[in-house]
Amino acid sequence: MNWLDVHVADDDYYGDFASDPWSHGFIVQDMVQAFSAMALFFPEVGVVAHVTEFLKFEPLEQFRKSLLFDPRERNKTRPDRRTRTSFKFRDVKFWTEWNAVREQKQHFSDIFPFDWSVAIRPIIAKLYRTGIIAPAHLQNVPEIVAGVATAMTEPHRPDKLDLFISYYDPHNRFPTTFPHFAGPDNWPKILPHAEAFAKEHQNARFALLRIWTAPHFYPLMLGANIPGSEFSMHKTITKALAHAKEQFGDRVVVRGDLVLVMGEDAADLFKYCTAATFAIQTRPWLREIDLWKSFINVDLDLLKELDPVWLD
Repeated sequence: MNWLDVHVADDDYYGDFASDPWSHGFIVQDMVQAFSAMALFFPEVGVVAHVTEFLKFEPLEQFRKSLLFDPRERNKTRPDRRTRTSFKFRDVKFWTEWNAVREQKQHFSDIFPFDWSVAIRPIIAKLYRTGIIAPAHLQNVPEIVAGVATAMTEPHRPDKLDLFISYYDPHNRFPTTFPHFAGPDNWPKILPHAEAFAKEHQNARFALLRIWTAPHFYPLMLGANIPGSEFSMHKTITKALAHAKEQFGDRVVVRGDLVLVMGEDAADLFKYCTAATFAIQTRPWLREIDLWKSFINVDLDLLKELDPVWLD
């Protein structure tokens, strides 16, 4: 906490979130959570001995032997879920089936494929039940409602229809470009940064921290299908980590919802991982690290072995 220049307020001051996001009454709790989560992956670091000893208890044997602690084996199984790609970056061929429906003379609601309805209605119902979406008293026409729910498949899940929203807008009624927008093609590449760091540090260790997200909704009150939604996540995480920019230097690299953390050795990496996790998970408490989809305290060789999906 001293390294990050974080202090616990001795009164009820909660600060202005925009300029002082770390002035709140849960600093210690947030730091302890970040420390405990990262400590699971650093048994060789002495300061986490109490966590390591806790994992040795017999009731935790199944957890201790899970794939969470076997990154090479976990790498072999790609998550069974849709990709994060938004409408803006989808190949036009992806929408071929929907275009065939949309271009017919009948209203799309009258000829919407039944198997699409079967696939996406449970997903929409779940979003509605959790309060993410709500009824809107609007006319169901493209001129007013920007998106249309469809069901499509992706190459890695050819037999599984999933929810995808088309924001096709031939009349340009809705903006699809934004100030300071930087798409995935302009984001930092993970491996080149790791390789350059490893050349300078013989015992370099790395961590890939993935932000937890639902398949169809980012934890930012933002739908994954919305044009350019990837940029919102990228900018939000970058901004969260910027509060410790002086401490992080070039040790932390952001690519969308993925964060690369680099350390000279395991102890050094643990410090940076804990700090990055704290910065991401603290106020406003909308984000958390998905440990199952993260690869923590690994070497460069393992990073090179990873399926490209884990590096994007």
